[in-house]
Amino acid sequence: MMKWFMMLTEAVEPVSEVVETAAAETNALVDLPLFTKGLLTTAMGLLGVFLVLTLFFVTIKLMQRIGAKKDEQ
Repeated sequence: MMKWFMMLTEAVEPVSEVVETAAAETNALVDLPLFTKGLLTTAMGLLGVFLVLTLFFVTIKLMQRIGAKKDEQ
């Protein structure tokens, strides 16, 4: 039983290193100046809006082609 417990505790130790590494990477975004955070938020928002608009455009064009093929038949 003790051997099994020791194997479990050894398996947990590398996970703590991964958590520390992830925390260090997260701090890189947290430590940015407020102006830079605002610019990143604005850029991501605009990117999302234009992505959705592009998807709508492609969907509408696809629906128009499907409708044109049905009219020809």
